[in-house]
Amino acid sequence: MNLTLTPYTPRQQWGLRADAALAPTALRQMATGETDETAAAELARLADRARLIPTATAGQARGEARIFRALMHAYGRHRATLAGGPFGIRSLTPREEELVVGIAPSQLPRWIDALAYRPDGQGVAGLRWARHRDGTALMLPGMTLVLDGIDESTWRAALAARTDNLASLMPYGIPTIVDEADLSATQAAELAHIADHLSATLRRIRLVDALARNGHVHLFTTRYLGALHLIEACEATPTVLPLWISRSLPLALWPTGRIPAQGPADPYAAVLDVVTTIEPAAVPPYPTQGRAALALCHLAGNRPDPALVQAAEHALAVATRILADPAHAGLYDAGGWAGSCRTYPEGSVHGADPCIPPGAEEVTALPDADLIRIGDRALGGAPDDARLISAGQDELVHLLDWALAAATRPRNRPSWSQEPLITTLRSTQPLPGRQGIVELTASSTGVYRVRLEDLGLTELVHEGDSVEWEREAAPSQSAAVLLAEHAAIEASVCLPFQREHRKQRLVLPAPVPSDPTIRSVIAGADYVLSFTALASILGQLRHRADSSQGAVDGHWQTDSTTPGDPYDYLGSLTAYVSDWFALPSPHHEEDANTASVDSTPYLRHLAAHRTALDPFVTRYLTAADSLPGVRTFEERHLAGAAALRTTDLAALACQDVRPVREPLLRLVKSIPQDPDQLTAWYEHHLDQPS
Repeated sequence: MNLTLTPYTPRQQWGLRADAALAPTALRQMATGETDETAAAELARLADRARLIPTATAGQARGEARIFRALMHAYGRHRATLAGGPFGIRSLTPREEELVVGIAPSQLPRWIDALAYRPDGQGVAGLRWARHRDGTALMLPGMTLVLDGIDESTWRAALAARTDNLASLMPYGIPTIVDEADLSATQAAELAHIADHLSATLRRIRLVDALARNGHVHLFTTRYLGALHLIEACEATPTVLPLWISRSLPLALWPTGRIPAQGPADPYAAVLDVVTTIEPAAVPPYPTQGRAALALCHLAGNRPDPALVQAAEHALAVATRILADPAHAGLYDAGGWAGSCRTYPEGSVHGADPCIPPGAEEVTALPDADLIRIGDRALGGAPDDARLISAGQDELVHLLDWALAAATRPRNRPSWSQEPLITTLRSTQPLPGRQGIVELTASSTGVYRVRLEDLGLTELVHEGDSVEWEREAAPSQSAAVLLAEHAAIEASVCLPFQREHRKQRLVLPAPVPSDPTIRSVIAGADYVLSFTALASILGQLRHRADSSQGAVDGHWQTDSTTPGDPYDYLGSLTAYVSDWFALPSPHHEEDANTASVDSTPYLRHLAAHRTALDPFVTRYLTAADSLPGVRTFEERHLAGAAALRTTDLAALACQDVRPVREPLLRLVKSIPQDPDQLTAWYEHHLDQPS
C-alpha cells in the first residue's frame, strides 16, 4: 500500500488520480493559478521543496488575513466566472514576505471599495499604497501585497473614480490617524488566532475552483463558543474543513504554521482525558503501562487485543512527533483533526474519503510480520498476507487519526451532561445570533446527533420546528463526542443553507430585488435546472403528469374535498417538474403560485430560494402552463415545444450568465412535438458529439 503523500495522495478525489503523480508545478498551479513559467521559477527559489507554497512571515500573515477578511465581507457569495476568479483573483504568487496578486481589471474598483477604511469599521484600517516594480503595492506594518500589472496611473485613476471616503488608501508614508490606528489594532487582535489559517487559505485560493461546482464562491468567518472559524460554503453546504483537507490534497500543498502558544499537544494525555472523562469505565482507573494505548483502542472502536494495543502505542508515539512539528501546525485549525474523521462514515456530510493524516508513512513503516499480526486482529483473519498487510496499515492510520483528533480537540468546547439512568450524553446551547438551540447527543453505542431546535420558523411547521444537521455512527461514545463537537461548528451557521424537505424551500429565504430577471436569478442560484436535465425526463414525465392544471389555476392546489387538510398538492406541469427535481415550490397562498415561471412573482420566488430555471426551460414551461384548466400532457407539451421552435434561441441564450454551447441549441431546436418520440429523441442526442 503506497501512502506517499508527496507528490500525490493515493485517495482519488476531485480529479486527483491515484495512479498518476502530478508534477510539483501542476500541484502548485491548482492552488495559485500561476502560469507554468511563473510556478517553475518560484519553485526554483524555494529553500524547502517539501512545501510548494511558502508560509508568510508573522507580519505578512496578519496583514493578508485582514485583507482577506475584508474581501470576504465585500464579495460575500459571488459567481467566480463573473468576477474573473474567486474574489476577482486570477492568479497569485506567494512569497514569505510578499504576496503578488493578479486581479481581473474589472475588479479593481471593487477591491478599492472592499479595502478602503470607513468609520463604520469596514475595510482595512491603516492600509497604504506605494509604487512597485510589478504594479502597485498595498502595505500594512510587516506586509506587502502587490497588485500585479496595476501601474500607478491606473491605480490613481481608479481611486479618483470612487466617491466614498478613502482615507486609508493614501500613499505610503502618510501616518495613520488616531481612530484608524485604534481600529487597525482591533482588527489585528480579532484575527490573531486565525491569521495563519486565513493567510494560508488566501495563498491557495484557486483550490476553491473545484469546490464551486454550482458556480459560486462563498467563504466567511463566524464565531462559535468564542473562537473564530473560517467557513467554506461554495456548494451551499457549510464546512469548516480547510481547503487542503476537504480536497484530500497532498502534504506538499498543506501550509506550515506556528505551534499553539500553549505548546504542542500531548496525545497520550489528550486521549486519556477524552476517554476517562466521557467513559471512565473504558480504561483501568489506576496507573498502568499502556493505559493511554488502551484508551486509544477504545476510542477507535478496537478491542484491547495485545497486538492492537501495541499498534496504539506506536500510533501515539508517531502522533507526538507530528504534533510537535510546525510543518503540521494546521492540524490544530478548524476545530481540529476530528473534521477529517467525520468523513469516515458512508453518506456523511462531507461524503468523501478522509484525508490521510500526516505521519501515515511513518506509522505504517513496520515489518510485514507486525503488519500481518495487526491486520489479522483487525480483520479476524484473511486468505492472504497481502490483505492482512493492507488491513494492518489501514488500522494504524485509523489509530493515528483518532490520536490526532483527541489531541487537537478545541479548548473552547460545549459542556456535556448525563441524565440519571440514561447513558446518552447531551449538550445544549443557544444558537448564535437568533432564536433556537443547538442540541448535541452522543449515545453509548457511538451514535451522535446534531440538531437545531425551537427555531420559530414557519417553513419548518411540518418538521417540528427543528433541523437535523447530522446523525452518524462513531466507533465509541468518546469518538461520538469529538465528532458532534466538530459538527456543531457547522450546524451553528447552517440555517441560511438549509431547506425543508417537502417543498425544498430555504428555511430562511434570501433577500431578493423587487424586479429580478431570468439572468439575475440564474446568477444567484445554487442550482439551475437546465434544459438538458428537463429533456432527460420528459418521456417519463408524461406518464406521471398525464393531466395537469394551468399556472393560473395554481401550481399547487388544496383538496377541497378534505376540509382542514394542511397540505397542498401538485397542480401544474411546473409543479410536477419542480417536485421531480426537488426544486422549491410556492405555497398555495403566495402570488407565485398562480403566476407563470417567467413572471416577476415567480422569479422572486425562485430568487428567494436560490434556484433558477434556464431560459429554455422557462420558455417551455411558460407556454405549457399558459393553457388554463385541465389539459393532457400532450397538449401542454405541444404548446411548450411550439414556443421553443418559434423563439429566437440565440436571443434567449443571452438571458443566461453562463456560456450556452451549440449542442444545447441543437437539442432545443430538435425537440419533437410528438410525446411518443421524446425518449428516443433524448437518447439520440446523447449519442451525438458535443
